[in-house]
Amino acid sequence: MQTIDPQDELRVYDAYVAGRLSAGLAAGVRTGLFDLLDADGPMSCAALAEASGLHERGVRAWLAAMQAGQLVQEVRPGDFTLTPAAARDCVRNKPGSLAGLIDMEIENFLSPALVIEGLRGGGPCVYGDSDPWAEHAADPAKARAFSDAMHAIACSPSLALAEKAPLENARRLLDAGGGSGTISVALARAFPQLHCTVLEIPAVLPHIEERAREEGLEQQISALQGDLFAQAWPTGFDAVLLSQIMHDWSDDEGARLLRRAYNALNPGGTVLIHEKLIEPDGGPLANALVNLDMLVWTEGRQWSATDLEQLMQQAGFEGVQAQKTYGYWSLMSATKPG
Repeated sequence: MQTIDPQDELRVYDAYVAGRLSAGLAAGVRTGLFDLLDADGPMSCAALAEASGLHERGVRAWLAAMQAGQLVQEVRPGDFTLTPAAARDCVRNKPGSLAGLIDMEIENFLSPALVIEGLRGGGPCVYGDSDPWAEHAADPAKARAFSDAMHAIACSPSLALAEKAPLENARRLLDAGGGSGTISVALARAFPQLHCTVLEIPAVLPHIEERAREEGLEQQISALQGDLFAQAWPTGFDAVLLSQIMHDWSDDEGARLLRRAYNALNPGGTVLIHEKLIEPDGGPLANALVNLDMLVWTEGRQWSATDLEQLMQQAGFEGVQAQKTYGYWSLMSATKPG
């Protein structure tokens, strides 16, 4: 009889049951349970059920799951509040909150059926047979939901990126596919001399302008209508940023993006790639699992630093460097020869 390492004995079951925590997390964001506990907690189960309009039995089950997941804590018998992590990441309209990203799971949950569809077809299937980028271009509501989700996941990493990006001498930056401009906002604040141009599809342009106004950065951030592949990029930039862009595309398309970045840069300019990278041992698990998201959403994959370095060098860049920025994120940078 094969002996099982005690540490491995529950590995498969724990992986199987982990989806319940994700489902409960998304349900708590969508129904406002996290918001209520943040605003009015500590609360009893009965009080939370009454305030939310949900069934008390359901709220009790949710509280038990979230408490075990260290997102809710019992501060005194029968009264619950959020843990610091949940108060930061699960409450809407808080700086850096992941609520927008988590909420998108309700309509776009990475279900086993969707993964099987991706395994069989090998291409994006989150919107059925429709291309995700075409869907966003045609449907402003979907574009806004996706933009909000990307804003949520990028908020804290953007601040860390701004601390480490080598942009002290840069005057003009092209944020290619920059969504609502979250990272451009952080870079503009960190580098007052820098002007950021966010290249995006028409449906996203109002979000960029709205965010720049909200942050008082209209003079440093501008929105430019464009497509990553269908038309030439503007030129004359000191830096080009590709944040969570490379992982959306095939290897050949990734190579095209880097050639376009190279052509957009002035001699001596810098390309910045901000991604959640895969380590040589295949981890971390959180980054490797995003490969399944890429399977159903895009044509891409999660990259390793070695693979990206090779692609950057093939595009003509020199002096490739990699450094950790925040959590699972890393920054890779390189220079166009002067």
